[in-house]
Amino acid sequence: PLSNRVAAFSRRRCRAIKSRFCPLGNPMQYQTAQPQNRSLYYAGVNRPVLRINLQKNNRTGIIGVNYTERTLPSGTLSAEWQMTCPRPGGGTPETAKFAVKKHGETRALMMAVEARREATQKYLAVANSEDSKEAVQNLIEEYDDIVAELKESIEKQGESELMSVIKEARLDATSKRSEINVRLGQHRFRRMVLARWNSCCAVTGADIFINASHIKPWRDSSNFDRINPDNGIALSPLYDKAFDQGYISFADDGMLLVAEKFRERLTRLGMNLVVKISELTEDSQPFLKHHRQYIFKGTSLDPAP
Repeated sequence: PLSNRVAAFSRRRCRAIKSRFCPLGNPMQYQTAQPQNRSLYYAGVNRPVLRINLQKNNRTGIIGVNYTERTLPSGTLSAEWQMTCPRPGGGTPETAKFAVKKHGETRALMMAVEARREATQKYLAVANSEDSKEAVQNLIEEYDDIVAELKESIEKQGESELMSVIKEARLDATSKRSEINVRLGQHRFRRMVLARWNSCCAVTGADIFINASHIKPWRDSSNFDRINPDNGIALSPLYDKAFDQGYISFADDGMLLVAEKFRERLTRLGMNLVVKISELTEDSQPFLKHHRQYIFKGTSLDPAP
């Protein structure tokens, strides 16, 4: 079934995220704040050919992607997003530039990241160890996340949150990278939760205005669990608010629980309080237990009649 395939994908994605941000296997050791100072070697060559960390001249916080401005002889300012990537076989690095005037700010950045992703992907074939392959794959997935966020902002014709971070002059590249990873984590969580629930509310089945809600609140979660899709549920705004405030919760089997003192008022809002959802997994149960114990304003013995 599709739900099983989505769940399996989510588990693989979680392992990749945990490997990338928790190198010692401990979710509490989430390391987005410090760029990893690693390099990729390939067979037969004893020098690093792809560094998995920010270079000194980087101003964007995105590995291998930079922003340049120059004044043309006409006096016009030319702004470009560009990518640079060493070639696996050595020689002149691969480069690509995308003019802001031609493509627009966000699209030019997205194209530069896409080009860097394609150039980086070539290293999967030449990496000389599983660790190196994993490092490259994690970097590729980071580029995928950046592209997805930028593409979403273009489609919605809104301002990209990442762009506002990248263009912030008061932040150095390391701080930008840390902030970018936080923003990417939030967007990644939303995409994975909505994918698990087919972009529909778990209770009503509605497919518009859907929120990716944390089961165990953000403030109470470890950094890893903040982006763990098992700690998420897709809800429409009314159910999302009621769940967040503790007026409703869910049993491990998916039965909707209602805090008795709020039942009448919730009913007046037109909420369906007699429902059982079916897409929860065993991995979600610890988060549901936390919600029932610390957030829910009723008891686990208060199911809908």
